[in-house]
Amino acid sequence: MFHAISGRRRAVLGCLVSGTFAALVALPAAAQEGRTYVYASQLQGHPYLLDSLLGMDYAQSKFGVKIERLGPQGWDPVAGAEAVEQAIARKPDGIITTLWEPGAVPGIRRAMEQGIPVVVIEAVTPDDGGALTFIGLDNYEAGVDTAKELIARGGDEGTYVASGNWGASNTDAKFQGLQDYLSAHSKWTLAGRIDDKATTSTAIDAAKTMFNTYPDITAVVGLDSSSGTGICLAAEELEKDIEDLTVIVHDREDPVLECIADGVIDATIINKTALQAYLAVQMLEAYNDADVGLAGVPISSDNPAAGVNPFPKAIYMGTEVIDAENVEYFERKALPQF
Repeated sequence: MFHAISGRRRAVLGCLVSGTFAALVALPAAAQEGRTYVYASQLQGHPYLLDSLLGMDYAQSKFGVKIERLGPQGWDPVAGAEAVEQAIARKPDGIITTLWEPGAVPGIRRAMEQGIPVVVIEAVTPDDGGALTFIGLDNYEAGVDTAKELIARGGDEGTYVASGNWGASNTDAKFQGLQDYLSAHSKWTLAGRIDDKATTSTAIDAAKTMFNTYPDITAVVGLDSSSGTGICLAAEELEKDIEDLTVIVHDREDPVLECIADGVIDATIINKTALQAYLAVQMLEAYNDADVGLAGVPISSDNPAAGVNPFPKAIYMGTEVIDAENVEYFERKALPQF
């Protein structure tokens, strides 16, 4: 059944395409006492970050800290790396950043050498610049979870297309986990890949091309936050009924949640993004707070002199599944504000 684009979904889409979404996600300018941290990264205006920002709001309210934001609104590795350098110049109490690609690695290394602790969230490259820790998904295992969901809802054989932002470290790891598990545990075959560049307008165009190029597929898998929005809205614009397809996507943009409620998308695999953002602040507070003493855990007699990082190498969030049974609890209007 074809679903007309709802007023809310169309309004969100308009913000995404016009690039005005950044105005909706600015962190509150709360004048708080306490330490100052900087979230320096690219894609600051992307709707995927709404839940990370909510986690940072929550952390501000709980820890009495201030979190500032630096970086480009869209995908811009050069400007994202420059944001980390600008954050260093501000001499904050800590920096939070994301390594979808390695551009910011030199800046992370400089910050750590200057005594400014850095926590990486969401995505990480093999060289993390010596950051304190990575907090986010084990993206390979998230791909495995996606494969399990596809098999559970679509059976153990069929033909699928994968949509993603290829070249991003987290997307590529998810795809590898997906392929490895399907190869070992099913007869699913890959018909092709489309590049949606984690941008809504591109995702819609790419999904339209997919539907026209691969008319006989039985499933679609979307591996970044714009994939599901693109798949659902492309079907609507083409007036194409895709309810017989198994559609498994990632993340929780508002249009994705609407499409799940409408029965167009079967399920979405999500990271606990608010939790990873909150934990990033908590780890920085633990590093800076002598009373907590995490930096001084006696792994050696002198951790800095011994070159010992007293933090775990990685803290993995694990995934959750949103489907028609629980989607109401994840809708933006149901979430608290801080």
